[in-house]
Amino acid sequence: MSSMPAAAEPIGPMPRHGASVADDVARHLKRLIVTGAFPNGGRLPAERALAAELGVSRAALREALQQLQSAGLVHSQQGSGTRVTHDPSSSARLVAHLSQEERDFAESAELRAVVEPQIARLAANRATPNTVAEMRKILDASATELDVEASMSLDIEFHLAVAETAGNRLLSSLSGLTASWTISERAYSHLQPRGRDVSRLGHARILAAIESGDADAAERAMAVHLEEIGLVIAEARASVGDKPVVE
Repeated sequence: MSSMPAAAEPIGPMPRHGASVADDVARHLKRLIVTGAFPNGGRLPAERALAAELGVSRAALREALQQLQSAGLVHSQQGSGTRVTHDPSSSARLVAHLSQEERDFAESAELRAVVEPQIARLAANRATPNTVAEMRKILDASATELDVEASMSLDIEFHLAVAETAGNRLLSSLSGLTASWTISERAYSHLQPRGRDVSRLGHARILAAIESGDADAAERAMAVHLEEIGLVIAEARASVGDKPVVE
């Protein structure tokens, strides 16, 4: 059998956010899978090689892969390795038909404004202690001093975690695609400490509403958060120009 194509971005070393090593590995691989760096049906690198590239022990990697398998993102079988089972086929076909112009920030921002408040509403109705704990870990990690890349990575991870908590695989895939479309623009909101604070405080309000099971409050908190981030991005773009911050 042929091995899967190389990931579209480096597999490692991965960012560490202060959680357990296995949780960090699972979060890092989940982001690569959801954003399409590891395609559906592809085989992950051999355990020894993947652990070495990530800079972690094989025991931590195995624990992380068990988490991903429980989430339905991979399937491990003795003798044939671990394959990706996350299939964003519907949304992947959509992105294949979109031009770069159509995927500009304004349209992606509109998409987020329509979809993400409803995702937050579903998450409030379907959250479990485990999913709340996962979002809490991401939020706590974002409270530390971070550079632009690390802060933006946690931002994306939080929104992906909310989408996964909503319990709808298509919405989760769409959230991952939206994140990949807006990476350059989202970086503007993390350029300055104020923008990072706005992001973190918005996430805190969203999480509080989800944890309390208040669907109306979660929907409102997400809508307000996106509006606030939109203003931060507009200010940053006006200050530094329209050149993308992250390639």
